[in-house]
Amino acid sequence: MPSISALLTDPDGFFDRQESDPSLKGPLVVILAVVAVDAVAAVLQSRFMSQLFEGAGAAGGLVTAIQAFTYIFVVAGPFVAWLLYAGLFHAISVVFDGDGEFSTTLSLVGWGFVPSVLGSVASAGINYYRFNVRGIDVPAELTQESMQQFNQALQTGPLVALSAALGIVFTLWSAFLWTFALKHARDLSIRGAALTVAGPVLVAVLISLRTLLVAVEVL
Repeated sequence: MPSISALLTDPDGFFDRQESDPSLKGPLVVILAVVAVDAVAAVLQSRFMSQLFEGAGAAGGLVTAIQAFTYIFVVAGPFVAWLLYAGLFHAISVVFDGDGEFSTTLSLVGWGFVPSVLGSVASAGINYYRFNVRGIDVPAELTQESMQQFNQALQTGPLVALSAALGIVFTLWSAFLWTFALKHARDLSIRGAALTVAGPVLVAVLISLRTLLVAVEVL
């Protein structure tokens, strides 16, 4: 497997080497690493979620269905993101006369999710501390006022802000790697590659920025 340190320290040279013999094996390992970390985080958070559902008086079958959907989302989400980013980058690069196979784009874009592994680890640690160590009070009675206060507690606070801020940092880090990935996968200038990556990444950053602003109660 190619050196991750080479990817992080010399992305231009790394993707130049990968372009000649693109393989999905390495990127698949990266995405599976994201899935593994997110799955562990979901399991650790399941205790809190069970308490929440029990407090809400939800039926056992409904709780099981919600938890199953959560695990499906955790497993499928990174793969969907990989395909979505690769597809958008491949399509947008046509505007800049991009040339190259989609399989090459998919392979090289997959390497750009390495920062997401670190981001998932950081997010899992923050959420574990937030829900399982410090804790959030689940309302004993479900009234409109108690649920409003509970939702506010879930969406605000320094830990939510920290998680959102880190999400922006790791997304921008991925964008930096994706710029070099598209340069080589689609035979673009560095400017064309940067503009190709900018649109989808800007949307992701704005979503995280909104979460950050809500967390610090600006919105």
